[in-house]
Amino acid sequence: MSNRKRIAIFAGTTEGRYLALKACDLQLAADVFVATEYGKEGLPDSDEVNVFCGRLEAEEMERILTKENYAFVADATHPYAKIVSENIRSACLKNDLRLIRVLRDGNEPTLPEDTVLVDTIEDAVEYLKDTEGAILVTTGSKELLKYKELPDWESRIYARVLSLPDIVCECAKMGFYGKHLIAMQGPFSAEMNTAMLRAVKAKWLVTKDSGKAGGFSEKAEAVRKAGAKLIVIGRPGEQGISVEEAVLELERLAKTTVSEKRKISLIGAGPGDPELLTVKAKTILSESDVIIGAGQVVERAGLSGKTVIREYMPEKILEYIKIHPEYRRIAVIFSGDTGFYSGAKGLLPLISELPDTELTVLPGISSIQCLSALVGSSWNDCEILSLHGRDGGLVQAVRENKKVLVLCGGADTLSEVCRRLLNAGIDAVKLTVGENLSLDSQRLFTGSPRELLNRKAEALSVILIENPQGNELAVPGLKDEAFIRGKVPMTKREVRAVSVSMLNLTKNAVVYDVGAGTGSVSVECARLSDTIKVFAIERALEAVDLLHANRDSFGLNNMEILEGTAPEAIRELPAPTHVFIGGSGGNMRQIIRECLEKNPKTRFVINMITLESVAEACGIVKTEPVTDPEITQVFVSRSKAAGKSHLMMGQNPVWIMAFEGV
Repeated sequence: MSNRKRIAIFAGTTEGRYLALKACDLQLAADVFVATEYGKEGLPDSDEVNVFCGRLEAEEMERILTKENYAFVADATHPYAKIVSENIRSACLKNDLRLIRVLRDGNEPTLPEDTVLVDTIEDAVEYLKDTEGAILVTTGSKELLKYKELPDWESRIYARVLSLPDIVCECAKMGFYGKHLIAMQGPFSAEMNTAMLRAVKAKWLVTKDSGKAGGFSEKAEAVRKAGAKLIVIGRPGEQGISVEEAVLELERLAKTTVSEKRKISLIGAGPGDPELLTVKAKTILSESDVIIGAGQVVERAGLSGKTVIREYMPEKILEYIKIHPEYRRIAVIFSGDTGFYSGAKGLLPLISELPDTELTVLPGISSIQCLSALVGSSWNDCEILSLHGRDGGLVQAVRENKKVLVLCGGADTLSEVCRRLLNAGIDAVKLTVGENLSLDSQRLFTGSPRELLNRKAEALSVILIENPQGNELAVPGLKDEAFIRGKVPMTKREVRAVSVSMLNLTKNAVVYDVGAGTGSVSVECARLSDTIKVFAIERALEAVDLLHANRDSFGLNNMEILEGTAPEAIRELPAPTHVFIGGSGGNMRQIIRECLEKNPKTRFVINMITLESVAEACGIVKTEPVTDPEITQVFVSRSKAAGKSHLMMGQNPVWIMAFEGV
């Protein structure tokens, strides 16, 4: 037989014995833990099954479970052994072991009408204080001491306990002996229970709701026959699985060996219609032991007769796979295509780290393919954006491209798209919206941003935006007239183009624009890519208003505006990769130091128009940990019409200094 992982069973009950016997039948290696010699009775005598007898404290239980990497631990202890179950749970958590709680059968007979239901033994004792007559107690020896709270306990209580010497001795020490102590081993028939009640002339029988295996129905029948009354201590509420389900877990484990590789498949389900699943995907799904995916995805896939886990978070999917080694063929299903804005991206590296695993990734038909086919358009020449949990460079994408495909991320996404386009002055475009693509509820509708501004669309819709004029390139050097301007100074076009180019921006740059003014440099940086994050810092209120106006005009969701004075205003910001200083308010050295503290490799570009500022900057680069500066002086002349001629009018010269931390 191949080497199999062991399991641990905490038994001492009918359920525990049954699982141990099934493990033996299936030739599973098992360690079975019982508290007493009585608990050992009926357990299998096998080379595969080791039985350990003795009560375990929490620390000892944790130490034992640390030694063996069990496939899982089955807690089949008594329903009322709350402390033991809690210790097992704690030890499994600390050792990252899968725990199965095996519940006792809860289907009970109809109770006598005058049955008294209580939550605890203390409640039962309190109730009995106002009663008369003998009491047959069948709740075990551990909590027998609590019955001594009754004023006449010595004459009223008859305790039935296990016939073990140490238990009898303990009961005697507590004061229960002679005819008031019945030491017998069950199971007890209804007739035997009736005979005992009549023998001691009991008016009451106190029992726990111990289920079928605990002989509960026989006790209920006995009190009817003996004319006694029943006091039932309710079973603690808990979650778990039935004995039958636990046996299925054993059978699954018996089919697996350490040498077998697990097969995990990440499958693109397409837009929703199960008919659009690939043939190979259908085959893998039909052969899988378990299928994992988001609720709607697995429901639409039409997976009948399969174990289905509704989960989409990568970390939780990985955790489930780890604690369920019995599943050898696992399919994780995603909407759309696994390589296109899919949860497969987050799960793939996690699955790749699992040992002895064979990984398969299957693509699916994406919603953008569906919409493009429906409208008779290609999608290879489209700019594709996802607004599902992302801002996206929507406005700039529409300006730069004739066709943009947008994946929506909520019911309000269509309205938000229209609003952003209108704020940027873009209305001469056509929007085609596809809802519930491939499903019976599929719907297409078109319109302009203004026409669709208040229209609702399904959360996961797709929008095709067609702009006949979309051919703008995002390069530095927008005309000065492109910006909304007041009396606030603005970095002019030529100087701005040189300054932005000298920043050497990277794809995921974090840019501080200190002394942002109208925001011309911030806008130039932000519009280069929606992956660039720009923070525009400005202290003048008039300038702050212009910053908001220009940001909205260009539709830049990756540009954030902060009102305040640097360096105080930048202290809570994420570390910068690039910093442009157009105005420092006399705090140039402090600003540079603050940025270098956040990121020692920050790149700086500074614009200066006074000799004093140049002198200050030259002094700073000599004493701070930065590279030798690159200094450029820019002279710009612009033409001005003079009759039929043009004169060149000189602008103020600007010094541009660039350096970076070392």
